[in-house]
Amino acid sequence: MNDQKIKITFPKEDDGFFDELKKEVNAYFISNNISIYGNRFMYIKIAFLFTIYILIYLLPFIFKLSQNQIFVSYIFLGIWSLFLGVNIGHDAAHNALFKNSKYNSLFMYVFDFLGLSSFNWKNRHVKGHHKYSNIMYYDPDIQQSNIVKIFPQDKSRSFHRYQWLYMPFIYAIFIPRWIFYRDFKDIFFKKIGGFFNRPYPIKEIFKMVIFKISYVIYLVFIPYWLLSFEIKVFVLAFLMLMISSSLTIVVVLLTTHMLEDSEFPEPDENGMMPYSWAKHQILTTSDYSTKSFLITHLFGGFNHHVIHHLFQHICHVHYPALTKILEKVASKHKITYQSHRYILPAIFSHVKLLYNNGKVIKA
Repeated sequence: MNDQKIKITFPKEDDGFFDELKKEVNAYFISNNISIYGNRFMYIKIAFLFTIYILIYLLPFIFKLSQNQIFVSYIFLGIWSLFLGVNIGHDAAHNALFKNSKYNSLFMYVFDFLGLSSFNWKNRHVKGHHKYSNIMYYDPDIQQSNIVKIFPQDKSRSFHRYQWLYMPFIYAIFIPRWIFYRDFKDIFFKKIGGFFNRPYPIKEIFKMVIFKISYVIYLVFIPYWLLSFEIKVFVLAFLMLMISSSLTIVVVLLTTHMLEDSEFPEPDENGMMPYSWAKHQILTTSDYSTKSFLITHLFGGFNHHVIHHLFQHICHVHYPALTKILEKVASKHKITYQSHRYILPAIFSHVKLLYNNGKVIKA
């Protein structure tokens, strides 16, 4: 199946769960007379996120900072850049920020501004991951290199028994690997997971290269040219930014699909999945800290990930209210809704997945 992927299909919904959920969600927007897209609060948040990023970036140019203070500011930029991406770029990629798709396309450039290819992100995430979540060989967001075993049914290697120990260090280079390797690698692949990656526009290659060069220039070379520090200071600061951004994004992402109780369903020989589409999303997706206003609005609603997978074109500012509806309807239909009350147990659950998947070596 790895080399010759078959077409994935889902059986029809076998009960009234999803129909009732859609009805309840639609009623919520109609009764409150609100749009599914971003609201005033969301647009203020966009302005706030950009303002903080720019102000922190400009600090060394405005005030005489010490070398260590520059390091701290770059670590903060790494964390904050993740917040920019998941709040703005992610919703824009799903056409959830604005009703006008042109505005969404414009705000997707936040990924390019942060060194990532928005074109590759949308292909991998929207056209790949959301369509084939947690399906081995098909989900390009979950499928990783052989160094880690995420899928329980994947091939075991002897070193996987230690993956729960070494993967946190590998995760620390998640962002630089993405920026300087994975984006370029995607150019050469005809298929990425279950997504057909052809044709690949030449203009996207030029755009990618220009934005990545610009990213390094404004974070490393412009400060070096204008401030009285050696180049190695900003190279080291940039590395710190990469690590802080990497560790932040893995906390946000790994706690949504890759936990000890997550399911990784497989299709039969005809490509038919064992569960309906809605059931598949619920079984393969988990929430965490849904009561936390701070985590919801820093993490761009990723902690309300189940409702996001069921209604990906709705802006994340509406997720707290919709998650309550989901919990009610799921309980009524006796469907298990997976959620951790706090984020730390969710992180620990991912480590347990790594441990459990690595301890059994198949013959």
